[in-house]
Amino acid sequence: MDNIRLYEAWGWIPALLAVALLAWAGAMWCRLWRLPFVNAGERFAFGLALSTGVLSYLTLLAGLLGRLERGMLWLLFAGILVAGGQAWRRTRALHVHTSTSFLSRRLVLPLGLLAALALPMVASPPAATDWDGLSYHLAAPAIWLREGRIGYIPFMHHSNFPFVIEMQYLWAMGVGMGAGGAKVFHWATLLLVVAGTLAFACRAGFNGFWAAISLISVPVVLWESTVAYADLATTAYTLLCLLAAWSASGEKDVSARRGWLAMAGLMGGLALGTKMTALGSMGLLAVLLFWESVRQRQIRLTEIVLCMGVAVAVGAPWYIKTYLYTGNPVYPFFYELFGGRNWTAENARIYREAQLAFGLGREPHQLLLAPFNLTFYWNRFFDPLPFVGSVGFVYLAGLIPLFFVRCLPDSARWWVVFSLVSLVLWFVLMQQVRYLMTIFPLASLWCGWLAVQQERRWTARAMQVAMVLQMLWCALGISPLWSKSLTVWRDGASVYLQDTLPGLWQACEWINRHTPRDAGVVLYDETRGFYLQRRYLWGNPGHHTLIDYDSMTDGDMLVRSLHRMGYQVVLQNLAFVPPGSEGEGWRRLVVDAIARGALVERFREKSVVVFEVRPRPIAVAQR
Repeated sequence: MDNIRLYEAWGWIPALLAVALLAWAGAMWCRLWRLPFVNAGERFAFGLALSTGVLSYLTLLAGLLGRLERGMLWLLFAGILVAGGQAWRRTRALHVHTSTSFLSRRLVLPLGLLAALALPMVASPPAATDWDGLSYHLAAPAIWLREGRIGYIPFMHHSNFPFVIEMQYLWAMGVGMGAGGAKVFHWATLLLVVAGTLAFACRAGFNGFWAAISLISVPVVLWESTVAYADLATTAYTLLCLLAAWSASGEKDVSARRGWLAMAGLMGGLALGTKMTALGSMGLLAVLLFWESVRQRQIRLTEIVLCMGVAVAVGAPWYIKTYLYTGNPVYPFFYELFGGRNWTAENARIYREAQLAFGLGREPHQLLLAPFNLTFYWNRFFDPLPFVGSVGFVYLAGLIPLFFVRCLPDSARWWVVFSLVSLVLWFVLMQQVRYLMTIFPLASLWCGWLAVQQERRWTARAMQVAMVLQMLWCALGISPLWSKSLTVWRDGASVYLQDTLPGLWQACEWINRHTPRDAGVVLYDETRGFYLQRRYLWGNPGHHTLIDYDSMTDGDMLVRSLHRMGYQVVLQNLAFVPPGSEGEGWRRLVVDAIARGALVERFREKSVVVFEVRPRPIAVAQR
């Protein structure tokens, strides 16, 4: 699979068309559902979420059956469109009681500006700012496409995570749209979040213009829409789940209420299919629904159970697949309780320590300071990338009036409770700002509501000014990444990758051109193997137990072991060798293999070195 040629073919443009067609098909399904949507934007959001979710599960089924072929993937897409057409034929004579308005006219300019900033970055090849995409979000689907089926990847524990959005990446790459087309699907989830935020505001009784502005001006949100990650997808499905559940809580018509709860269950199941952290969100949703049941006595307990049952049923396939592959439904987490294939207690300890490295500690007072710390010390809660990990300053500003406002919209109790509990769970588990993104739309709703309060005009004006300044600040801060992405159109994808992945891209290109197609590659101090068109393995301990370093005494034993496993090439990125780690046992083996001539340097660019695996005869090695 030639990843670069796909970019030069502008594969992201047909991906935009595919997303538009999926949105149309899903909107037709929603017309057939006959739910009382407040406007066309709300129907668009639920429709696109449904259709892309169906595409994900159909792709999963095709992959498990070993049918990851271009023709089959197009057939799945055609089936969705046919189903949309059938729904349109059945509902075209119906009068759908929703407004035709989609977005406020005032949103056109800011959304247009930010889309212009985001889309060139979406269309550019995944590079340094897309670490996880190159490591597993895109890399695992690429491996499955090469193999023609979805199976167990023994060295990549991330491939056992719930993978709803990754199935959309797999589909886009499988039909020839490339990684640029794949990233369009994650960018589209930002549209879902914006449309869901606007619909939530409308149901709360105020104009959602400022709420949308505060959301799309958050740097980490805008950046996430340009890379192949999963956090925005989790945010979108979780928000739509809450929106549907809130709509059900105030619905007196039994049929409509049950329809909304079924929709909430579907959205919750899709959220469970994107990240395991959604398990906590679904538990919290059940509590909120039970609260409404006790308070209003409209929602019945059986309806809540059915809603949660739908969510579990939709999300379950990913956890069942993980259990069948590893013996642990939430692999690699809770190893002490469930165990897990190809994992150890030491691996679990290393993994947990990596998670605890984020943040400023877990003392109780740090929880109270979390909004302040996230605003001013955001780099402690994010991977080492400039600017894009920031949450801005509007959310912190929005907390100040909280102590003075008495009359809140009814839905605010959901926003506040869900946000506070989610903040506590995030604080305890992993203080990575991306994992907190599910509460950003709710915080934006609060800020947007403050910005339209006429009885507190000074507060409203201050919030509006803060949002405008943050939008400009976000656009200015993201502009260096944006301008760099434009070099793709001027100089080509290869030149762009040489600049943004210095050393790694050249090494991958050298391996793809100068090694046999069946050659295996071991990656040391590097996990971004997406651009390798060869079978590869993460070599560092902590990812798996495939290489028994403890049983080896010298470099010759290491090289013979790698050769028996079918690996003829080693790639090491010296830029990520931790200072003072030279004494680690496995590193001494690598250094010894180089000194003995069992690993022979064949290519070097910047900090990336490529070695040939050349095992020496045992008799020579023992001299």
